[in-house]
Amino acid sequence: MHPWTQMKRPFSGGSQELYLDRIFSVIGTTNKFFVEFGFDAPSYETAAQANTGKLHHDGWRGLLLDGDHENNGINLQKKYISANNIAKILSENHVPIEVDYISCDLDSHDLWVLRAILEAGYRPRVMTSEYNVNYPLSAALTLWDPTTSGTGSLPKDVSIKWLGCGFGASAKALWMMAKSFGYELVGRVAYLDLIFVRADLIEDWMLLPDLEWFFRDEKLGRLFYSPLKTNDTLARIIDYETYVKTKNFDLSHAAARKILKGLDLECFYPLRREL
Repeated sequence: MHPWTQMKRPFSGGSQELYLDRIFSVIGTTNKFFVEFGFDAPSYETAAQANTGKLHHDGWRGLLLDGDHENNGINLQKKYISANNIAKILSENHVPIEVDYISCDLDSHDLWVLRAILEAGYRPRVMTSEYNVNYPLSAALTLWDPTTSGTGSLPKDVSIKWLGCGFGASAKALWMMAKSFGYELVGRVAYLDLIFVRADLIEDWMLLPDLEWFFRDEKLGRLFYSPLKTNDTLARIIDYETYVKTKNFDLSHAAARKILKGLDLECFYPLRREL
C-alpha cells in the first residue's frame, strides 16, 4: 500500500480514502460509524480534506466535531475538544465502543485526545492522525494538553489556534502512544496522516514493516509552514518518551528543550536563544 503515500483522491486531502477502502475490505466493518475531529468546514460539499468524505458518500454515519462549524444535517457539532472532555462527548453521542473509524486533525493536542479515547475504553478499529513533519523521526515530541492536569479546564493564558510548524505531535510520539494501546502503523499519507489498525485485527500473514520503513523516502525535519516566533508554543512542547517514564511535565518539557537544542531545526530558528 506504500505507493499510495503521495497519491491524492477526490474526497480526502491525500490517499486516506484509498487506504480506508482497502483496510475495511480486509478487516470488515462492525457498525460503519465514524468520528472526525477538526472537520474544518460547514458541510461535506465545502470540505476540501474530509477523511470521512468517501465513507459518508458510501452511506456511513457518524459524528463530526469542529471548533468553528456546526451542521445538524450531517451531525457536525461545534465543540472545543480536549483530553478532559472527549470521552464524555463520545458517550453523549452514543459512539460505539468499537467504532470503525476515528480521524483526528486538531493541529494541537491530537496525541492526548486520542490517548484519552483509548484510556476511556474505546477501541476504534482504524485510526488516522495528523503528524508533524517538522520533527525528525528520532524525536518523540508533542504539544502538551493543559486539560490533562490541574482543574481539567483550559487555562486562561492558553489559546488553541494554528501554531505554524509547532503543531501537534511527531510521528514517533504518535506511534509510541498507539503501539502502547495495541495498534499497528499500516500506512502514511504524505506529510499529512499516519494510519493505525488495531493489532488484533491483523492476521499473522500480514507482515508489517518497522516505523522507519514508512519514511524511507521522506526526509523529516525540514521546515513546513511558518517558523515559531513566540515562546508560548515552545513552553508547551514535551518529550513523550520522558513523560511515559516520569509522568512529569517539567521533566518532559526540559527534555524536549534539550532535544530541540541538539536538533537545530529550521522550525525553531527564531527561538534558538530560548532553548
